[in-house]
Amino acid sequence: MGIGLQEFMDMFGGYIADYGYAALYSLFFLGILGMPLPEETLLVFSGFLVSTGKLRYLPTLAFCYLGSISAMTTAYWIGRTLGLPFIERYGKRFGLGYTLYKRTEEWFSRIGKWALAVGYFIPGVRQFTAYFAGITKLSFPSFMLYTYIGGLCWSVLFVTLGKFLGERWEQLFGIISRNLAVFFTIVLGAVIALSFYQRRKLLSKPKQEGS
Repeated sequence: MGIGLQEFMDMFGGYIADYGYAALYSLFFLGILGMPLPEETLLVFSGFLVSTGKLRYLPTLAFCYLGSISAMTTAYWIGRTLGLPFIERYGKRFGLGYTLYKRTEEWFSRIGKWALAVGYFIPGVRQFTAYFAGITKLSFPSFMLYTYIGGLCWSVLFVTLGKFLGERWEQLFGIISRNLAVFFTIVLGAVIALSFYQRRKLLSKPKQEGS
């Protein structure tokens, strides 16, 4: 589970304001690797700092994005080189997070590389998709394509949201994030349906050719 909004502000608000881009990179890197941080809140808060003039938009976006994809790439190579036994032991340390880890494993088995892009928008899931990409030996170019594009969309969306919300970010973010969760649940359902349709089409092809 991630930390709450007020707790986040108490722990990291001043740190980000004081250390800026380096703090953003390190927090995203650690958060994606498994540290329990509310990354969407972090992105929106970073956008808020842009609106106040404490940070600039493009460097903020770049450091958030680079921190996330650096961590995802590290997780991919950990999964690829150390394999499932290491991830099993690692996942169990997260208590309730381990249940989410097992669900993510099943989800990744069903929809594969699409989980890398869509998973960015699902808290908790994004921390595990890269590990499973490595464990299943997904090719690195495919991993980069889906992960880096998904990470860019995720970073741009929430940093920009924080920039435009400004002082209202704290009050409105909860409502917006709930609506985004609904939206991406619909997107996820569409992706799963498309994957299921393509799989059925591939399975039925030999029958059609043989008839």
